[in-house]
Amino acid sequence: MIRPRSLAILGVLALMGTLFVLFTIGELPEWVASHFGSDDDPDGWMTRNGYLFFILSFVLVYPVLIGFLIGFLPRVRPEWVNFPNRDYWLAPERRDDSLEFLAAHGYWFSCLLLVLVVGIHWTILVANGSDPPTLPIRIFAPLLTGFIVGFIVWLIVIFRRFRKPQ
Repeated sequence: MIRPRSLAILGVLALMGTLFVLFTIGELPEWVASHFGSDDDPDGWMTRNGYLFFILSFVLVYPVLIGFLIGFLPRVRPEWVNFPNRDYWLAPERRDDSLEFLAAHGYWFSCLLLVLVVGIHWTILVANGSDPPTLPIRIFAPLLTGFIVGFIVWLIVIFRRFRKPQ
């Protein structure tokens, strides 16, 4: 059973991410450059308190909500499930194992999202530490690349698990 481990890791990451945001929020200016255009220059600003509320919402709510929906929705609305060979894997004799696997991997995906969100906060910290604020591509590009690679690996695991046996 993988689910408790993935949920525990999500909880630890959420706590660490929250603490990181709370301990670093004071490093940001009163007006935070929070969105950057294609030229790496800021084109959106927020107050520090507004940014704190915004980023904590994404650290605490967004990944947990996504993980919960991936793990919960298929139990109550199996017709909304969209993975390979759905009818085979949701047959009564395989349903519980399939939904348990999906729930566990929903929480793993939440961990991936949480790392992305905390990484974006780190990117915002570095960006606002320069004058004028500029998006640090040397941080943002590897962060985004890592997320994309992680997402692809996550999808491969899902597709391999739910392929129909020969």
